[in-house]
Amino acid sequence: MSPLPAFSASGVMAAAASGAEGFITSHGGDIDRISGRAGLAPGKLALPTDMLNLNAYCRLFTEAAKETQHGNLGLWFGQQFQPQTLGLIGFVTLLSPTVKDAIHNLATHFIYHQSCTHTRLVQQGNLLRLEYAITDPTITERRQDAELTLGMFCNVLRYALGLAWQPEEVHFTHAQPEQAQEHREAFQADVRFGRPTNALIFRDIGLERAMPDAQPHTLEIVKASLISLARNGHSVPHPHVSFKEQVLLALKEILPEGGHLTLLAARMNMPVWTLQRRLADLGISYSDLVETTRYKQACVFLQQPEHDISQIARLLGYSETSAFSRAFRKWSSVSPRTWRQQYMPAPPFI
Repeated sequence: MSPLPAFSASGVMAAAASGAEGFITSHGGDIDRISGRAGLAPGKLALPTDMLNLNAYCRLFTEAAKETQHGNLGLWFGQQFQPQTLGLIGFVTLLSPTVKDAIHNLATHFIYHQSCTHTRLVQQGNLLRLEYAITDPTITERRQDAELTLGMFCNVLRYALGLAWQPEEVHFTHAQPEQAQEHREAFQADVRFGRPTNALIFRDIGLERAMPDAQPHTLEIVKASLISLARNGHSVPHPHVSFKEQVLLALKEILPEGGHLTLLAARMNMPVWTLQRRLADLGISYSDLVETTRYKQACVFLQQPEHDISQIARLLGYSETSAFSRAFRKWSSVSPRTWRQQYMPAPPFI
């Protein structure tokens, strides 16, 4: 196996960066220098419906956090970001009939706002889990994006239910950073790091309340505009997610628990034998799929300096770091530490 390619064609509408220039500047950052390092051309953030390279968008906030020495910059950018400034996907939520409709529409239509992204709303008893993950394995600098995006999601609920609304828990896939107390202050909730997926977890209470700006007829026009714009911008080749893609997304989520077939079947809400048959129909060996997915995820994690080797082993479902090291050496012919030294992106030259 070879290292993952560095190119990414994933995109996000520029509305996601509304106010970023002023916010970064107010924290002492040079927006022109930071944008250049991130790979964004001057003025690229001006038109909300323009499509930005998603990797460059993520790097914008990573580079800004480095230059300003404000590690939680993405966290606080997301906390102050209001749904009205999120472009078409923001209005999809605001114009929805009820709060639950707004969250559902956010989860199902976010792919048109940002490609190569997994969003899902899951009911678990009296709790709901709104999940978010970038699925492009070439994008490795994800922490700032994850923290600002969940802040944006949180503000949709605060707008509808009041500023006192708070989730029960907030999950992030990245390791706990310094000053993690700020995350708990920002979300007013228990924040957990090193989890299988980024997610807001909240009670299914008060969600039948009408959205303050509900306009069902206008909503359909905005939805159609979002989908049309995304397709014209080539950010979404097709709204359908193939069965194999569904399997891969679910497998990544259960890897920390071991990645067993029974767990995957439960996550996908189907009998084990049905899952086995459908995989066989596609000519997919489940054991090979697990190995390939572990290797690809290992390469992603190894390019993220916040993850140490032992934590990566746990995220991939290994009970012992030595077992992960042996497996990685089998896949790549080098140790995880050596691979990291060879392929981790170099820090920017200042």
